[in-house]
Amino acid sequence: MTLVRSSTTLNKPRRKEEQLARIDDYKESFRLAAEQLKNANLHRLAKLSGAKIDLNGAKVELRLPFFGVPHVVEVGEPVDVRREAPESEVPLPEKIVISHYLLHASNKPASGELITFRQIADGHFYFDAFQRRARDPFLATFGHDPELFRTCGEMLGAKSVEAGDVGMVFQVLPRIDIQLVLWQGDDEFPPEASILFDASIQNRLPVEDVAVVSGMLVYRLMGLARNQQT
Repeated sequence: MTLVRSSTTLNKPRRKEEQLARIDDYKESFRLAAEQLKNANLHRLAKLSGAKIDLNGAKVELRLPFFGVPHVVEVGEPVDVRREAPESEVPLPEKIVISHYLLHASNKPASGELITFRQIADGHFYFDAFQRRARDPFLATFGHDPELFRTCGEMLGAKSVEAGDVGMVFQVLPRIDIQLVLWQGDDEFPPEASILFDASIQNRLPVEDVAVVSGMLVYRLMGLARNQQT
């Protein structure tokens, strides 16, 4: 492994290059998804995904909620994803997740079997990144304050489940739920947390997107927690 001198001046260009490379990857991923949407049977995807479909001139619009917020996927020239009301721009990673959800649409019912991220096919390849992106910040924010987690979860429209000290299930997309479970620490044991998925998620999103959308959920909760604490 090559060592890099701990100079702020030396590190800044590398970080910038990495950020630009990631943005380029996002752009290419969305471009590929957009091309697939143009060639897809959109009426079929709408039926399978739980989206509503409308014609708007030369565009086809697919409407579906993302974290409870109405979004519109416009399939025309170009393809775009936006929030419905008030109309606003959507970050590229969210556009990618929503597009991939449509492209992997399945009307199969939930299996009722809860699995961890590591149990998802190829999940072990992304497990460390998943922990850093989702589980660890969730635990750091709410591990000693489960009632704050409950409050923030309810603000996102979550429903309580009987699991841990506080368990809540969040609807991310029409056929995708994520369950967060928190165990409060005490003098003997540290806090613990789990992020669980219905086993059917393996057929509805690529494993990388499962990690990404889990992080999106956790960071939404963290934002609400900061507002509550201030």
